[in-house]
Amino acid sequence: MARTARTLGALALLCLFAAGGARAQSADGLQQTLAKTRDLVGHFAEDYSYLRYEEDVVQQKLKNNDKVAYKQEMVYDSMIRMRFDDGKLRVDEQRLMDKKPRHVQARPLLNTYGFSTLAMVFHPYYESSFRFEQSGTDVLDGKSLVRVRFFHLPNTPTPVLYQMIGPDRPLEVSGTAWIDPLNGEIHRIDADFGSTVSDTGVKTIRAELVYAAVALRDETELQFLPVSATIDLETPRQHWRNVHHYTDYRKYRVAMNMPGAATQ
Repeated sequence: MARTARTLGALALLCLFAAGGARAQSADGLQQTLAKTRDLVGHFAEDYSYLRYEEDVVQQKLKNNDKVAYKQEMVYDSMIRMRFDDGKLRVDEQRLMDKKPRHVQARPLLNTYGFSTLAMVFHPYYESSFRFEQSGTDVLDGKSLVRVRFFHLPNTPTPVLYQMIGPDRPLEVSGTAWIDPLNGEIHRIDADFGSTVSDTGVKTIRAELVYAAVALRDETELQFLPVSATIDLETPRQHWRNVHHYTDYRKYRVAMNMPGAATQ
């Protein structure tokens, strides 16, 4: 396991005397929140394909006390394309190296990508692939957010893939999302993938994705977009952690030079 290249492809208190009515109201509220979130994520899948961003990736191998044994940092100019092909959702990530370490150590590190699209568990395409439950509220970023638990249903499409040796394999992802019930915006997602890879010697795979309002380059309007992703993979004896930071969002443009004209 230590010498194998690894790739991991890349979301109240109830009155006791009115419990029945409160549960019904909570269920209705959850469906309204999910409808808003699915609408936003549907637009996110379209809009995100037209964005480029700087992706700072720190790959770490941790000791038993969670201190860093060794690490390396790389910076990419990244973009993700999401499209439907023959009725199936296809996701492709393109990365151009902007900065790499002076000395790349020949040591096993975890390779993760595509986690900026983890919100796709709420996309209408995957609506029938997950079960959702409301589990209370929390205050994050000064806002009261709904905790929504999600559980992948076996033998249904999943937006997360894992590759160890051979072809990609789907991961059954479950976790929690913190969502603003007023507009459906996702502020944070904690996800767990470990149950599907136990046969490979992996103990757990966890991910935390954080969102924030950011301004695109040369634009004033704010958009709610991923700003960081932290992924941990553990075996009984080893622990890797990758931290992605997404910055400098801007619209994707192509410049073309033609005789007598210049267009974008």
